[in-house]
Amino acid sequence: MISFLHGKLVDALPTQVTVDVHGVGYEVLIPLSSFDKLPAAGGEVRLLTHLVVREDAHVLYGFATAA
Repeated sequence: MISFLHGKLVDALPTQVTVDVHGVGYEVLIPLSSFDKLPAAGGEVRLLTHLVVREDAHVLYGFATAA
């Protein structure tokens, strides 16, 4: 399980971000409430995560807060 990601924000769209964690880029789906709390691209970000494993995909969801 991936509990959180802490790294550099590479790219941000309203529903997904890319986070560079020591050279590995993670694509993370986020809610709009978390998008509003993101720093500018290149800034340091920490997202709490939930990994959903399905038969056809592994999807990583990220949240700015536990709420």
